Amino acid sequence: MTTLYDAWTRIPKRRRMLFSLLGGTLLLLIWLLWRTRSVLYPYLFGLGLAYILSPMVNALERGGRWLARRRGLGFLRRAARPVAVVLTYIFFVSLLVGFFSLVVPLLGEQARTLWEEAPALWERVSQWGDSIVQQYRLLPPQVQAQIEKSMGELSAQVGEIIRQALEGTAIAISYTISLLLSIFIVPFWSFYVLKDAPQLRRSLLNSLPPAAREDAVQIARLLDGVFSAYLRGQIFLGLTIGMTYYVGLMMLGVNFSALLGLFAGVFELVPNIGPVIGAIPAALVALTQDPSLALWTIVFAAAVQQVENLFLTPRVLGQTINLHPAVTMVVLVIGSELGGIFGLFLAPVMTAMARDLFRYLYFRTAETPLSPAEALRRVWSDKPFVLEV
Repeated sequence: MTTLYDAWTRIPKRRRMLFSLLGGTLLLLIWLLWRTRSVLYPYLFGLGLAYILSPMVNALERGGRWLARRRGLGFLRRAARPVAVVLTYIFFVSLLVGFFSLVVPLLGEQARTLWEEAPALWERVSQWGDSIVQQYRLLPPQVQAQIEKSMGELSAQVGEIIRQALEGTAIAISYTISLLLSIFIVPFWSFYVLKDAPQLRRSLLNSLPPAAREDAVQIARLLDGVFSAYLRGQIFLGLTIGMTYYVGLMMLGVNFSALLGLFAGVFELVPNIGPVIGAIPAALVALTQDPSLALWTIVFAAAVQQVENLFLTPRVLGQTINLHPAVTMVVLVIGSELGGIFGLFLAPVMTAMARDLFRYLYFRTAETPLSPAEALRRVWSDKPFVLEV
């Protein structure tokens, strides 16, 4: 039986040294970033903003260069990228202004009304809960014990995730000064990152040994492909589910439909358990209005989730994540423990990126190693393994 040590020793010595150097450098970089993470939040946020806006900047830059060639405008060709960044900023700021002028007042009004009615709503939920408890006590003791055991295990898992997420939120809120600084730092820093992105990429690539540059390019393409597909897919799903909940709950007559739609859209970003958590407030609010309305709300939420699982998620995310729900639950707990609320949202995609990176390195270090481009194609083209029993 071939061990990992045997497989490692069969790799040529020079290649082993190269991978050891790259692995050690990567681990050192991760350690430094982790140790200094508390002061890097504004820059990480700015980097994330630049990452989200970069496709639009690249598209506008290509359009500007094409227009410059057609019209013979040399100055536009030289200034195509800065102009693209400025136009992207104007578009992004316009979206923010529209959101805060149109959507935020509606959400604020519903949140204020919900806060005022919270005691009455809680009283109705408590009365309904008391009636459920009375019916529950009529069950045989053995059935009660089994139900309590199952509910205890489930509540422990969900409670741990929520606790870690809230702790991460509290830590994030505690960095008020960093948040204020980021308001001024992030736009300028993101601007320069977007404007000089091609030069930054070339500089980083040239800082690597020539033998490692092709692998670095392919690994960057691999990780960018997974992360960008996941990010775009999750944003699209969040917006779609949020708007669907808003329209559906409004048509059903559920109060606070905009606020409940926002809640469902945000929790849609958490795989597997997010859609369930996002539907709970809608069901509770509907229950305070009418039990039959709560039933229709649950039917509506289940129908939305089924449509999402059957049609939206396979088309939007495809095989980007492809993690079993049981694995996802464990990953979410680990992510919330390490990174709070950000770890909760990023844990699945980070796990998928680590999985695909491992597969790439496996193909590159096999007995018959593939070239960097071939290894990347193999990772992207391999179908999931199916065990027949």
